[in-house]
Amino acid sequence: MSNVLLLDIGGTNIRYAYANKNSSEIFDSNKENLDTLKGFDNLLNNLLENGSIKSMVVSVAGPMINGSISMTNRDFKINADDLKKEHNLDNCFLLNDWESIGYSLSSTKSEDINFIKKGKPFNKNSLFIGPGTGLGGALVIDNDFVLPTEIGNTTMLTERFLKNFSIKDDSSYVTLEDVLSGTAISSIYKTISGKDISAEEVVKLFEVDDPIAIQVIDGFTITLAEAISDLALIFISGNGIYLAGGLIRSLSKIINTDLFIKSFISNKKLIHKSMLNDMPIGVVNREHTCLHGNLNFFNLRNNKLS
Repeated sequence: MSNVLLLDIGGTNIRYAYANKNSSEIFDSNKENLDTLKGFDNLLNNLLENGSIKSMVVSVAGPMINGSISMTNRDFKINADDLKKEHNLDNCFLLNDWESIGYSLSSTKSEDINFIKKGKPFNKNSLFIGPGTGLGGALVIDNDFVLPTEIGNTTMLTERFLKNFSIKDDSSYVTLEDVLSGTAISSIYKTISGKDISAEEVVKLFEVDDPIAIQVIDGFTITLAEAISDLALIFISGNGIYLAGGLIRSLSKIINTDLFIKSFISNKKLIHKSMLNDMPIGVVNREHTCLHGNLNFFNLRNNKLS
């Protein structure tokens, strides 16, 4: 009998699973289309109906302010205290989705990480980042403290990165995730070609040597590497940089690794090139990272309270 419900409300789907406290295993995982949010209360009642669930951890794609998260891409707001009261729970924790992904690191095995670049870790700071529907990131310190960011909604580097796609200044590209996400791959391909297709279709065209798809994916590779390079120096992520999410798992199979590493190291002073060379970079192949992160967070918090 389970006693913890784990929920992840992402940009496309709601994923959920169950677990027992002090366990590292999740079970009965499933997903629903995000349209389920329209009947979220009914979904939650169904997931809690067996009566044994007294704790819940929910991760949501959006920044948390005063115990509530309003989704970045949907008209949906959720509050931890309200959920706890409405469903008579002992505990209800609310996390930003990338905060949750950060907490997954402590239980991610080395065989679940495909290292693009080996390194020599020199501190306990790890950077998680992932382009998906948007762009998320989080800083992890010593596995038990996670600082989520809204890096995808910053605007400092967007104009510079457009040059990687041979696009002149374009007012439709404002935030970093406008040039570094799955949505960006689709919109940039449309800007160059005039054709409106999905990021997945762009990847398929890349695999058959479509010249515009090559331009977009190579530009994306350079942009990803340069953005990570700057973030790695901002956060001094000496314990490694970890790329997560379904899109990056797909892209990691086709991107030019040499181009990525060259772009990661270039345009930096000698001492900083040395620092970047020591930082490992890996792609997390494990699925359900948010659900595992939610469970790790719960166990960490539960142990501190007991």
